[in-house]
Amino acid sequence: MSSSLDLRRPFAGRGYVVASLVSSGIGYAFTTSFLALEVAAPMQAVGALALCVLMLLTGRSPFRRYQRPMWWPIARLTGGNAAVAVLYPFAVQRLNLGTVAAVVVLGYLSVGFKRIWLLRSTAWGFKHLCGRALVVGGIVMLNWPLQGGIVGLLCAFGSALCVWNTVTVLGTMNDHGLADQGATFANLLSAPVLFALVFLLRGGDWVSRELFLVAGLAGLLTLMLPVLFTNAALRRVSKLDVGVMQSLSTPVHAMVALVGAALGRLPSDQRLSFPDWAAILLIAGAAFGVSSLREPSGGALRVGTQTSGK
Repeated sequence: MSSSLDLRRPFAGRGYVVASLVSSGIGYAFTTSFLALEVAAPMQAVGALALCVLMLLTGRSPFRRYQRPMWWPIARLTGGNAAVAVLYPFAVQRLNLGTVAAVVVLGYLSVGFKRIWLLRSTAWGFKHLCGRALVVGGIVMLNWPLQGGIVGLLCAFGSALCVWNTVTVLGTMNDHGLADQGATFANLLSAPVLFALVFLLRGGDWVSRELFLVAGLAGLLTLMLPVLFTNAALRRVSKLDVGVMQSLSTPVHAMVALVGAALGRLPSDQRLSFPDWAAILLIAGAAFGVSSLREPSGGALRVGTQTSGK
């Protein structure tokens, strides 16, 4: 019975990550007729408020007395959420969506990379490095041709840093047993910061009732549900596994776009060629394979990394 539960936990963890990606993909599909920068602030506000209501209803108030070790992760998540909502649209405007997606996935694959690199001489570390290289190769295949431009690339790398920050910080909050409450509080704090940034960059002409209605619905799908799903995944699998599974975002969003086009909800020019399908299979296979690797025991790691000589 216990071994059955042990097997179900990682499967459930990976399932929660995929559910998070599907939810965010559907949410972003609703906003395709608006500029990403304009919908970012209302999406953030509605998603954060919905999270807050849920936390209050379930007796997990985000308005609590946090210990000092929690405040730095909260500050990091607040700043990272506001930054990526601005950097990502700017990167897409100056490059193309595929190039930005290929760069941002490096952020997900960097979660726990220091530990993997230190253990590169072990079978576990070597397999992780190879699997992550395959994921990067698949992302590049799926999004070819890539485009370059120094400002756009800087924004894309900034977005990659932000997504690395999100997974890392949520993992830290989870270690304190306050991932849901801490993430809710951080998202509430980042909403007014984001509104201020958007008003500074765009003025007030972008505000409309239709935008707020669409962005509100998208906020539930792109923020509230993904936060809950990601935190549920982190309670079942490691940050490393969540990070590599998040690299499925590009193929999952491509599939969401394909379904949306088939249903008449998105432009009908959404197509996936044979190389695209091959890239999706490569990414999915490598991501699931790497996230299935069992980390060896501490003793095995010490033997594997022991240097020769006296």
